[in-house]
Amino acid sequence: MKLHIDCPTGVSGDMFLAALADLGVDLKPLESLLAKAGIEACIEAVQSSRCGLSGRSLDLQWPEQQPLRHLPTILGILEDMELSSNVQSRSRDAFTRLAEVEASVHGLPLNQVHFHEVGAVDTLVDIVGCFWALEQLGVESVSCSHLPWFQGFVDSSHGRLPLPAPATARLLQGKPVYPTSFQEELITPTGALLVDSLVEDFQTGPSGRLQAEGIGWGRKDLGQVPNGLRLFLLQPSSQEQIERIWVLECNIDHMTGEEIGDLFEVLQAAGALDVLYIPGLMKKNRPGGLIQVLCRPKELDSVQQSLFKHSLSLGVRRRESERVVLPRRQQRLQTPMGEVQAKAVELEGTTWSRPEFEALKQLADKTGRSVVQLRYLLSPGKAGED
Repeated sequence: MKLHIDCPTGVSGDMFLAALADLGVDLKPLESLLAKAGIEACIEAVQSSRCGLSGRSLDLQWPEQQPLRHLPTILGILEDMELSSNVQSRSRDAFTRLAEVEASVHGLPLNQVHFHEVGAVDTLVDIVGCFWALEQLGVESVSCSHLPWFQGFVDSSHGRLPLPAPATARLLQGKPVYPTSFQEELITPTGALLVDSLVEDFQTGPSGRLQAEGIGWGRKDLGQVPNGLRLFLLQPSSQEQIERIWVLECNIDHMTGEEIGDLFEVLQAAGALDVLYIPGLMKKNRPGGLIQVLCRPKELDSVQQSLFKHSLSLGVRRRESERVVLPRRQQRLQTPMGEVQAKAVELEGTTWSRPEFEALKQLADKTGRSVVQLRYLLSPGKAGED
């Protein structure tokens, strides 16, 4: 499934989660997931109408006394939640990204950043809840409309700051925006973080076979304009999906094997979809090779900068290209040895399921089997063996 975000009056975490609830996601299981990690919260998606449109608002309640929570504490809470490996990984990356941005814009060491001002509990609910709800809906790709720019000021523990808030402005870098006359905070740091973490492409409208629409209401009074976020759930119009990607290439003959290995990790951390090294002979019969990197448009700047910085190549060739991908979804396979997170791919009317490597590693640790043994044991016709 595909999801398109339409946000003419901005986006926040509570608007996003409320709209997902309006698409049909039951948020009560999310309360149980949080409770098992020691976080008490009551989450309600209250149905209401504005300007004749029906949608939902998020009502979130938690005990008043909350400790200051730094990044290691948040990551520990995520570890204690019974989330799929995909949701846990995306949540962990998002909180780390937010902490890094806050540390950078306020000139603080990373370990001094706490999540009090941006709301430790509500930010936790919004970020984890949105990733979890998208998995419940089977969403594999997210697009978004262009984002409204806004002005004004917001009061914080750092003083009176101009809008967009510094963290929001940093997270909006590289995203398409347009000016508005609004003097309100339309995009919160959490909303900008979700856009930064989820959106693969910015489009003027949705594309595909429309399945459902959900509206999440915000808390801002914008006069005659309702403060709402619309989500459109779509089935791809054909089995194959076409995506735009960038291909970056450079020839390398001056790096050691250790440095090339480290370059792979750096590029993947910067957002590369794939990295390939093809060895060969270069000028003056020097051993060298071709580095080829694939990335989505939104990661182009960070991947290209990382390639220059960590290779010191004097030039990078790049071209925009198309790739055809098969529709896929996350799936949980029940096996005699435990639950395994898998990726299901549709091809010619048949579903092919392949367990995720990280999930097999976790199951291997629990069962004492090797990953190779589990792969054969869980293959078709072998899943019942032990």
